[in-house]
Amino acid sequence: MPISTLELDDSAALLSSSALLADLPCRSLKTYLSELRRMVEMGDWSHPACSLLLPSEKTPLAQSLAMAKKIGKPSLVIVVGIGGSNLGTLAVAGAVLGPHHNLLNPKRQLLFADTVDGPSISAVLKIGISHLQTGGHVVLNVISKSGSTLETAANFEFLLAGLGGRKKGKLTIVATTDEGSALWGLAQSRGYSLLPIPKNVGGRYSVFSNVSLFPLALMGVDVKAFLSGALSMRTRCLSDALCSNPAAQLAALIHAHAQAGRRIHNHFIFSPSLHGAGLWYRQLMGESVGKEHDKSQMPIRAGVTPTVSIGSVDLHSMAQLYLGGPDDKFYRFMSVERQSADLKTPKSPDLERLVPHSSGKKMSELMDATLYGTQAAYMSKGIPFVDLRLADTSPRTVGALLQLEMTEIMLLAYLMNVNAFDQPAVEAYKKETKRILAEG
Repeated sequence: MPISTLELDDSAALLSSSALLADLPCRSLKTYLSELRRMVEMGDWSHPACSLLLPSEKTPLAQSLAMAKKIGKPSLVIVVGIGGSNLGTLAVAGAVLGPHHNLLNPKRQLLFADTVDGPSISAVLKIGISHLQTGGHVVLNVISKSGSTLETAANFEFLLAGLGGRKKGKLTIVATTDEGSALWGLAQSRGYSLLPIPKNVGGRYSVFSNVSLFPLALMGVDVKAFLSGALSMRTRCLSDALCSNPAAQLAALIHAHAQAGRRIHNHFIFSPSLHGAGLWYRQLMGESVGKEHDKSQMPIRAGVTPTVSIGSVDLHSMAQLYLGGPDDKFYRFMSVERQSADLKTPKSPDLERLVPHSSGKKMSELMDATLYGTQAAYMSKGIPFVDLRLADTSPRTVGALLQLEMTEIMLLAYLMNVNAFDQPAVEAYKKETKRILAEG
């Protein structure tokens, strides 16, 4: 199976998953799972959880593959988008292609233009110009669900002005947005290629749509396998057998620990390639369960704060806090069993003197020892965690992981009695930003 083990250790989590599930309103949770299964069976795109339809929906896959085939193999893909418009692609590309892909593959690079930071966007522009000057093919994929995202519009127009009209190389522009949005109309008037986003699929749930399928296909990722993994996991996560349903187990654990005062959920990732997946999950959880009102519009100020740590790097900066600080966190350790490359340290007497028992060991052995040592320290102090191990970082496995976590968040929001699919508070800063810009 794509997720090789989902370890819910009694001593680590303090409560077993079966005990937690027994204490939850399981009949109510099963009612919601039944509703979700019925929505999938009916293909109901009006349902707020309709992103669950995407793994088996053939149209976006066909659209993205056809567009990618038409374009060919560009030397540079620039994803112009922010939040749900780019974090899914960032997560998958980082895991499947690796965090150093651009350095190792200068003839097929992937860059992201998200926030309005002059130095960052200037660097993206310079790289784009370099590709064009050497006869390369640059694809600008501008992505905005609403079609009026400030950062995306500003960055796109800046990059277009800097890259367009050059005599060398080739520039292709593809806009991915809601049909009928302001960006859709602009793209039509300018003759850009267009890819639609399903109307009721929110940005943070859109990774299995054209939002990510298209740029990933351009980068050579097997998006069919990606969707296949998601489809397989969807079946598991919508099952009524709660004690073997990984999404229900994770939602139950997070909810129970939040109720006990542990309202910080830390993704402790022991594989740098999954850092992007942690950032993607941070938005998913933050926007989905951080709510001022419950479903009945009663004041609630609910939320679980998601954080991301990288093992073993952050053990050298945060371990003191995590092991000796307040008991306000529930941890998710995430690791990969089969790495794409596994180096071995030299058999060196000098290394052995510096760090006994490290000579001649594989990097995976050193990382595993650090991971298990950290978990042992957590258990000795009664610090709760769940252990999630991925078989590998193949497209299929990563697709399964993202589907698991999206379903988990839907179930968690249900247990917390909040709407997993809106983000009304986000509009507050956007409104004030527009006011400040208007006032000059």
